[in-house]
Amino acid sequence: MPPLYPRLMTCVLIAILGNCAQEQRRSAAQMRQAVNLAGRHGLVDVRATVPGVRIDLKYGTADNLTGQPLYPRHMPCLLRASTAERLRQAQITLAAQGYRLRLWDAWRPPEVQERLHRHAGSTGLFLSPGTGWSRHCGGVSLDATLEDAQGKELRMPTAFDDNLPGAASRADHPDPEIRRNLSVLHQAMRDAGLIPLPGEWWHFDDIDHLHDPVPVIWGRDLGLFP
Repeated sequence: MPPLYPRLMTCVLIAILGNCAQEQRRSAAQMRQAVNLAGRHGLVDVRATVPGVRIDLKYGTADNLTGQPLYPRHMPCLLRASTAERLRQAQITLAAQGYRLRLWDAWRPPEVQERLHRHAGSTGLFLSPGTGWSRHCGGVSLDATLEDAQGKELRMPTAFDDNLPGAASRADHPDPEIRRNLSVLHQAMRDAGLIPLPGEWWHFDDIDHLHDPVPVIWGRDLGLFP
């Protein structure tokens, strides 16, 4: 191997690591900016207000029904302050039983709701913006599941955004373990004032906003979309 080769490889590696670090700093700064702007609209950072909750935003990855990330890399997890407080109470209840929450979605930018409806509006999963906005877009709804204290996701009736016929909250699942897991999750959420959507076991609405629409908050106003 020529003597210069190891030095060149070292330089290339340093450059790559430097670029990665710079990108991470840029993403962190963009997230801080988005959280600061969100505060002007009554949204708070779930990571900071609900200790112990696991954030796993499915629309920030390719692991969703579109097969591609819909959220930017620096997407914060946001909810209205009063809804986040309800979530905090549910997390406290579950932690006392040896569980914790895993969030799949919270505030959803209307820009993403539009894309989801275009892609899969026929499934019934996504409300048409022409009819009305999802409560997600106002920060008063969330999608969640249950995991144990070690972070293992527990078995539930279906996967996220999957199999609507089997996803009903009141479905009598034949597996007793799944029935128990779902009961634990739903009881803690109901006690905190987060009401399960009848057709989607993972979706919960803030009881104070079931019949009280809230303004949608656009991602562009938080610097997340052009």
